[in-house]
Amino acid sequence: MTVEKKKLGIIGVAGSGERFATGQAVKIRTLRKWFADRYGEDQVVLGNIDSAKKHPFRVLGNIRRTLRDCENVLFMPGQNIEIFAPVTAMMNKRFKTSIQYIVTGGDLAEVLKRKPSLTKYIAGFDGTHVQSVKLRDELIGLGIKNAQYLPNCRDYVPAVEFDHWKDFPVRVCTYSRVTKDKGILDAIEIVKKANALAGKDLFVLEIYGKMYDSFKPELDAALEESGGIAKYMGFRDSSQTVDTLRSCFAILFPTYFECECFAGTALDAFCARIPIIANDWLYNSEVVDDHENGFIYPFRDNDRAARLLYELYTNKDLYNHIQVGCEESMKRFSTETVMGRFNALLK
Repeated sequence: MTVEKKKLGIIGVAGSGERFATGQAVKIRTLRKWFADRYGEDQVVLGNIDSAKKHPFRVLGNIRRTLRDCENVLFMPGQNIEIFAPVTAMMNKRFKTSIQYIVTGGDLAEVLKRKPSLTKYIAGFDGTHVQSVKLRDELIGLGIKNAQYLPNCRDYVPAVEFDHWKDFPVRVCTYSRVTKDKGILDAIEIVKKANALAGKDLFVLEIYGKMYDSFKPELDAALEESGGIAKYMGFRDSSQTVDTLRSCFAILFPTYFECECFAGTALDAFCARIPIIANDWLYNSEVVDDHENGFIYPFRDNDRAARLLYELYTNKDLYNHIQVGCEESMKRFSTETVMGRFNALLK
């Protein structure tokens, strides 16, 4: 007897809580919900590949069942591509399921340069969808002819009015993993410099996100030396993001993380309708349109970033202009807009 296949399967690391606070896990939750709302919960299958080292046979079984039982599969292995691309491609020789590889992060080209044997597996998928036009073009040059641009996305959230000038001190934040290469120490320095421009402690920095143990001693020392203008606020689940950020004046994004692509932090800023002040690093300028939906400053130029932050406070018209840009970007990168186009590719 022929079993009717489900519409969609997702192969990826999924879960909830602090351990699943990565951009990859958030995107899987976002896409799973969007397709379940469109086709029904029973038509969306999750092939969870979490804890592959601890439970390899369970994970292999999840991949096999997802390929067997679904018409289409979103392949979202994250940083595990070197293991799961060959495994998934070889398993699919039997099932011939349509596989769309959804890439999170910006290092796939470097991975292929380091391990070109992966090219044949990835090029054999029905599509390879990346969050950057520049990265797409680079992959095509490396032999991934199925590379396409698919921007990151978030569910549309209606704007809420908030008077950021009524509070003192003014709260700005970082909202990412709490590691050195996310620029957390730079953010503290930016706030110090902005306060020097103001001639008083006008701004305070709130640091949100998962704390990494290797960075904690260095951050603790920096917080102690900050004189109280910076503090760690702990982890927030993705369901709390918009409500947390709406009350902040701006997001600082001084990242120099080597795998950065279409950072979810930019989408979080658009959702909250607050300006993002972002380091000119890798693909940030493809998302943040300087002086339109946020600001881009020269690489690790903390003086420039501080001046932009202070200018935002002293120029309310500019702030309002950026908020309009955030609204337009929220619509452009909404899950409905982005995945509505992508959905046409599925069987």
